[in-house]
Amino acid sequence: MAKSVDPSKAANYIKKAEEALITSKESLKNKRYNSAVTNAVHSGINALDALTTKFKGKRGIDDHTEVLSLVKGILLPQEYKEIEKQFVSLIDKKNTAEYQPDLMDYGDASNSIRWAERIVSKVKAKLNP
Repeated sequence: MAKSVDPSKAANYIKKAEEALITSKESLKNKRYNSAVTNAVHSGINALDALTTKFKGKRGIDDHTEVLSLVKGILLPQEYKEIEKQFVSLIDKKNTAEYQPDLMDYGDASNSIRWAERIVSKVKAKLNP
């Protein structure tokens, strides 16, 4: 299921994505690995919400991977495969980082940041060709 969103709000989602990415990097620097992963995940979510909001006037509201079905029609097949890989990797960390007693480590944090950076970069390129 998707929710209608004013396409002019896409810039707000990308701003949130960038802020979360900055916070993620600061958290990594300060060895707050759980926070780094959580913020990287939310950076990726907001970046894809920016993309679908601008091009379809919608964002996913159920399962976080729902947004991928919305993204599919916006990107070229190769672009989609790359973003899908990065996003699924991030979402796989979400539950553990946010809700489970297990702690994230440096590797989890640095990988999550790298995946989020790739998503944000690709989305920004699509938003501002």
